[in-house]
Amino acid sequence: MLDIIYISFIALSALTGLLLWNPSTPAPYKLLTVFLMITFLNESTCFILKKEGIRTHILYNTYYYIRFPLIGWMYYKLVYRNQFFSLFIRAFLTLSIGLFFLCLYLYDGFTKLHTVYLLAGGIFTIALCLMYLLSLLRNDEIINPFVTPFFWISTGFFFFFLGVLPYLGMINFLVKNYAIFAEQPLILVKLLSILLYSLISIDFLVQWKQTKFKYGFMPSA
Repeated sequence: MLDIIYISFIALSALTGLLLWNPSTPAPYKLLTVFLMITFLNESTCFILKKEGIRTHILYNTYYYIRFPLIGWMYYKLVYRNQFFSLFIRAFLTLSIGLFFLCLYLYDGFTKLHTVYLLAGGIFTIALCLMYLLSLLRNDEIINPFVTPFFWISTGFFFFFLGVLPYLGMINFLVKNYAIFAEQPLILVKLLSILLYSLISIDFLVQWKQTKFKYGFMPSA
């Protein structure tokens, strides 16, 4: 039941992005909407395959190598004028290529989840969101950060990956040695997913209400 609920929240956030999409929608929000549609497709497909007892490692690994670079690209389009942010994001995108081949070697191709890349991507996203949120708080020109683009999205990503990072690092070990316990942390992951996609929907609505996406989008932090 929880699987259906959290997949529904993904669908809701993707639908919100699609309904508010227009020619003036800033690139980061367009990329976010694409990200949400890919996430919904992946989670729905994996849900069906799991019900049939089919392993989903290949789909999840493929998704992860799309997810983290896409998150990085969203923030790159958001703060491209800030050289430090741009360099940090480009460094991770370059690192992703090396980690892809390293994980292929460590995990015998795609037969196991690439937890090394999961940890790297999670840490990257946490650091990126934290830096962005701190930059908003330090910006004297921003009176109310709660209505700033990507505030709620960054908050959601930050708490989601902060909460699931320990589990991501142990998932292969748990599945191999303590399969019965591997399912328990998934409840936390799904609850955090519901929070994340709820905050994404809120961010879409806040920006639409504030500006109809015609407001001077903040390209730097």
